[in-house]
Amino acid sequence: MTDARRSLAPEPTARLPLAWGDYQGRTVVGVGMLVVGAALVAQTTVYTIGLGLLGSALHLTGWAIQPARGGTRALVALPSMLACWATISGPKAMWLLALCLAAWLAVRERPPAAYLTLVLPLGVGLALAAAYSHVADKRPAFLLVLAGVVAGAWLARQLALRAKPVLTQRIGAADTECGDTP
Repeated sequence: MTDARRSLAPEPTARLPLAWGDYQGRTVVGVGMLVVGAALVAQTTVYTIGLGLLGSALHLTGWAIQPARGGTRALVALPSMLACWATISGPKAMWLLALCLAAWLAVRERPPAAYLTLVLPLGVGLALAAAYSHVADKRPAFLLVLAGVVAGAWLARQLALRAKPVLTQRIGAADTECGDTP
């Protein structure tokens, strides 16, 4: 392993014991369900409430299967879904998808500095809100803000991987340096 790889901090949630499935599989399937669920909810109209309900179920299930602490997943799932429902009013509300990124950062246990990446979807969403009319097509706005959310999540991961590792041993365990095994 190279020195650059060795100096990176591990993904905090990768160390959690999982009752079922594997870390990567649950992450990929969960992210897919989150995105598809949010997209279905965002495209909901008065005539397509069933799509919104399906999207809500997918979005909540996506949070439920994420490999993370159960309490954090439960805490962010409903606000994230409600932010998605707020986007049905059109492009002027797409900035609210930044709340989904904030939920992601909490579930992935990102350091406080990573929350600066919320500027990306907020900035894109607010710029689109100024540029679009209330009745404009929601799809392009959703995709652009989603790109901001994905970019923010990627940047937050890069920040977290370069953060100094914290001491993860139990209180009272033998004294060791961070990252050393007893």
